Amino acid sequence: MDFNPELNEDQLQIQQWVHDFATEVVRPVAADWDEREETPWPVIEAAAEIGLYSWEFMAEAMMNDPTGLTMPVALEELFWGDAGIGLSIMGSGLAAAGIAASGTPEQVMEWVPQCYGTPENLMLGAFASSEPDAGSDVAAIRTRAVYEESTDEWVINGTKTWITNGGIADVHVVVATVDPELRSRGHASFVIPPGNPGLSQPVIQRRLFSPIAAYPETVYSEGKTSLMNVFRAFEKENQATHKPPCRPLSPPAPPWAPKPLG
Repeated sequence: MDFNPELNEDQLQIQQWVHDFATEVVRPVAADWDEREETPWPVIEAAAEIGLYSWEFMAEAMMNDPTGLTMPVALEELFWGDAGIGLSIMGSGLAAAGIAASGTPEQVMEWVPQCYGTPENLMLGAFASSEPDAGSDVAAIRTRAVYEESTDEWVINGTKTWITNGGIADVHVVVATVDPELRSRGHASFVIPPGNPGLSQPVIQRRLFSPIAAYPETVYSEGKTSLMNVFRAFEKENQATHKPPCRPLSPPAPPWAPKPLG
């Protein structure tokens, strides 16, 4: 289809809807939360109450929009309200994208809603790929995942950093190395369920760009997850068709570009 930058009626309504939320809810409290450098739970709750913070909105805006304009328009308006609060509201989308891109339909339906929860029981998701010595160079990831046949579990050890919602999230999607010899082709992604005793958050890092959103150093020490929670588990004999777990970082990139425009 030919690209047309004109917004349709639905997109114009969404644009106004998000703009009103940014004007009435985000901007009046943005400076306060910026000073406090804390997760703005009341604002996220308000976004959830109107459906802005929800997996249904993300799915509709990202997957059911052939024009590709709905999510950029919504992000531009939200980040016009405040960049830090905007990232706090949209940060769970990376984890959801990682699950949607690599999981089975059953895994998607089980875990994506748990990245958001409900207005009454908010939940967060985190996509954990970057490490202290492996940012965009994902082939250098050192976090290891080893399968223990005796317990039918994967044991994950490593440190992630610059992870939006890391440590405080309910659902962590962790990219780990299964076979170091194959570099990025030897990766798989894993879901670490809530309350895992192997998960710790020793350091919270802040950024001048968005000091509200937490970027903790997140450590996985003997973190265990079941075989059911592995997305596109690595198969050496099938490495030619293996899809790298960091592929979810590509589809969300264009919609996130309007953040600085806002």
